[in-house]
Amino acid sequence: MKSNPYKSIFISFFIALVLFTIHKSAFLLFAPEKFESSFVYSIELLYAFFFVFTAIILFILIKINQKNINNVGFSFMFLTSLKMAIAYFFMQPILNSQSIYAGSEKINFFVIFILFLIIETVVTIRILNNKQ
Repeated sequence: MKSNPYKSIFISFFIALVLFTIHKSAFLLFAPEKFESSFVYSIELLYAFFFVFTAIILFILIKINQKNINNVGFSFMFLTSLKMAIAYFFMQPILNSQSIYAGSEKINFFVIFILFLIIETVVTIRILNNKQ
């Protein structure tokens, strides 16, 4: 019985949901209320933004894998670079912010970016290691 190739997208969603819950809980428990409200982008928006990109990238990689496994690695590198460029432009208001919490917001942005990059990388490695 062959497993569903799109299962990794659903698993990524649940991992992202768990990470979001932990992240949001940490903010609610340890950060002052005005801390998060001063951010340019809310945590919810950042998680949604990066999850949508991750889902699109994983969907494209699965489709490429079904056609030609030799192009998966190159496609992953291209799509990740494209995501990084879009994230850079998305981050411009944070980089130009004069808020006293701008440093924390930059760290928050990069932590979420790295978490989703790890998810994409692990799934890509599993795709490449899956012998068909």
